[in-house]
Amino acid sequence: GSQVHLGCSAEGRPPPLLTWFRGPQVLREEPGAPSLPLHLAQVSPQDSGTYTCVAENRHGRHNRSLELHVA
Repeated sequence: GSQVHLGCSAEGRPPPLLTWFRGPQVLREEPGAPSLPLHLAQVSPQDSGTYTCVAENRHGRHNRSLELHVA
Protein backbone atom coordinates (compact mmCIF):
# COMPACT_ATOMS: atom_id res chain seq x y z
CA GLY A 1 0.00 0.00 0.00
CA SER A 2 3.03 2.34 0.01
CA GLN A 3 4.04 4.75 -2.73
CA VAL A 4 7.12 4.21 -4.90
CA HIS A 5 8.87 7.01 -6.77
CA LEU A 6 11.28 6.12 -9.57
CA GLY A 7 13.47 8.70 -11.26
CA CYS A 8 14.97 8.83 -14.73
CA SER A 9 16.96 11.62 -16.36
CA ALA A 10 19.11 12.01 -19.47
CA GLU A 11 20.83 14.71 -21.48
CA GLY A 12 21.55 14.73 -25.18
CA ARG A 13 21.52 16.69 -28.41
CA PRO A 14 18.89 16.50 -29.65
CA PRO A 15 17.10 16.03 -26.33
CA PRO A 16 16.12 12.37 -25.96
CA LEU A 17 12.70 10.80 -25.75
CA LEU A 18 12.39 9.30 -22.25
CA THR A 19 10.12 6.28 -21.82
CA TRP A 20 9.25 4.11 -18.81
CA PHE A 21 8.39 0.47 -19.49
CA ARG A 22 7.22 -2.38 -17.32
CA GLY A 23 8.14 -5.38 -19.41
CA PRO A 24 6.90 -4.52 -22.93
CA GLN A 25 4.19 -2.13 -21.69
CA VAL A 26 4.79 1.63 -22.03
CA LEU A 27 3.89 3.33 -18.75
CA ARG A 28 4.89 6.90 -19.51
CA GLU A 29 6.89 8.83 -22.11
CA GLU A 30 7.96 12.40 -22.66
CA PRO A 31 9.93 13.77 -25.63
CA GLY A 32 12.59 16.35 -24.82
CA ALA A 33 12.10 16.31 -21.04
CA PRO A 34 15.30 16.29 -18.96
CA SER A 35 13.70 13.94 -16.42
CA LEU A 36 10.72 11.63 -16.22
CA PRO A 37 9.60 10.53 -12.77
CA LEU A 38 7.36 7.52 -12.36
CA HIS A 39 5.05 7.49 -9.34
CA LEU A 40 3.38 4.26 -8.30
CA ALA A 41 0.63 4.80 -5.73
CA GLN A 42 -0.40 2.06 -3.33
CA VAL A 43 1.84 -0.68 -4.73
CA SER A 44 0.84 -4.30 -4.29
CA PRO A 45 2.52 -7.61 -5.20
CA GLN A 46 1.03 -7.30 -8.72
CA ASP A 47 3.29 -4.25 -9.26
CA SER A 48 6.41 -6.40 -8.84
CA GLY A 49 8.48 -6.70 -11.99
CA THR A 50 11.15 -5.13 -14.14
CA TYR A 51 10.88 -1.39 -14.78
CA THR A 52 13.06 0.13 -17.51
CA CYS A 53 13.74 3.73 -18.41
CA VAL A 54 14.90 4.28 -22.00
CA ALA A 55 16.48 7.47 -23.35
CA GLU A 56 16.59 7.58 -27.14
CA ASN A 57 17.49 10.07 -29.85
CA ARG A 58 18.82 9.79 -33.39
CA HIS A 59 22.32 9.05 -32.08
CA GLY A 60 21.39 6.03 -30.01
CA ARG A 61 19.56 4.46 -27.13
CA HIS A 62 20.49 3.96 -23.48
CA ASN A 63 18.51 2.22 -20.78
CA ARG A 64 18.54 1.26 -17.13
CA SER A 65 16.35 -1.35 -15.48
CA LEU A 66 15.41 -2.16 -11.93
CA GLU A 67 13.57 -5.01 -10.34
CA LEU A 68 10.77 -4.07 -7.96
CA HIS A 69 9.70 -6.70 -5.41
CA VAL A 70 6.55 -5.99 -3.40
CA ALA A 71 5.78 -8.40 -0.57
